[in-house]
Amino acid sequence: MKAANNTYSKLIKEKKNLNAAEAYLMQNDILKGKLDNEELVRIFKAMGKRYPSIEMMQGIIKATRESMIPVEIKTDALDIVGTGGDGLRTFNISTVASIVCSACDVPVVKHGSRSASSKCGSADVMEALGVNIVVDSIRAAKCFEDIGMIFLFAQRFHPAMKNVAEARKQYGKRTYFNILGPLVNPAGVSHQTLGVFDSKITSLMGEASVKAGIKKLWAVRSNDGMDEASLFSLPKVVEYSKQAPYGKPKEIKYKLRRGKLNEIQIENVTQSAKIILDILNNKATEVQTETVVLNAAVGLMTFGKTDNLDEGKAMATEAIKSGKALKKLYKLIAITNNV
Repeated sequence: MKAANNTYSKLIKEKKNLNAAEAYLMQNDILKGKLDNEELVRIFKAMGKRYPSIEMMQGIIKATRESMIPVEIKTDALDIVGTGGDGLRTFNISTVASIVCSACDVPVVKHGSRSASSKCGSADVMEALGVNIVVDSIRAAKCFEDIGMIFLFAQRFHPAMKNVAEARKQYGKRTYFNILGPLVNPAGVSHQTLGVFDSKITSLMGEASVKAGIKKLWAVRSNDGMDEASLFSLPKVVEYSKQAPYGKPKEIKYKLRRGKLNEIQIENVTQSAKIILDILNNKATEVQTETVVLNAAVGLMTFGKTDNLDEGKAMATEAIKSGKALKKLYKLIAITNNV
């Protein structure tokens, strides 16, 4: 790869954050493979532990969306996704919560990738469950139209990301690419429940999403550090929308459980897939099932299916107990494999 004439790493050192236009040009050059790995690593080092400004993130998002393969959908849809990085090794909670929400008649476009900082990424577990994760954009749109849910594998719809893979590996630390994924769903979903690993990025991701066109986003982080709603610690929830572009705290209260996280922790994809199937077959532990019910309820509230947490939990519980959520998974497996 050829290095670009612009030395973005020097510009970042001078300015700390780029403006939207500069960030757009930088990200565009990165995704087109115009920067060599040495310059990419210098960019990451120049950013250090800082997160981009909201303005800088706008430029990055714009360039990334222009490079992705879009999936055309005709309705509002929900994505439940975590940034990862909480280090708690939990099973794929947002993935199964997405299935449950879809079984509650909420259109869902789940965007995810393979494991980066976790033991098992959403793509890993979907594949282990039998879902074909490499459908193209036309087939993905048709699957969504037919059953109201689809999983979009990030690497399939963001092929230009390969140009930064080696530099990220060389750098070996978290970069802004770790928080970019949830902001560039190829279907451009209208609603998102976003689990965040660090409260410092809540406003960055929320405000950047609203500026990029999302209708409503709920950012969720529990006080025990989980980037989901936890049974063991109440979450901090902030809503972002056109009506609340800078965020509006949402109070969510429920009875906490005593206990430890070990019932919802895993070591590999096989364990995560087993817990998901146990939940959908009504064979899981109470903690495992309640964790999914709680997070599905938050997803239902984000989308506006209900404005009451207890009602949302009741809807999610019924979807699991009745077998509707399991049937939804089977439909997703069948349609993506064209069975």
